[in-house]
Amino acid sequence: MSAIKLCLFILSILLLIGGVNYYLASQRGGAYPPKRILQQKAIAIGGAGGVFFLLAVIATWVS
Repeated sequence: MSAIKLCLFILSILLLIGGVNYYLASQRGGAYPPKRILQQKAIAIGGAGGVFFLLAVIATWVS
């Protein structure tokens, strides 16, 4: 069970870092793909990271 919790935490951290990376890329000028696409990716990946983080916290709290 601890391996699952560790994997969930690692996956959530990686997804949150990816979301921040896409957000920062959308703030730079002259970026391709367009800013709107980068912001959508940042929201989707960051949201998935948040969900995995909540799952990891719940798994830690339950056991």
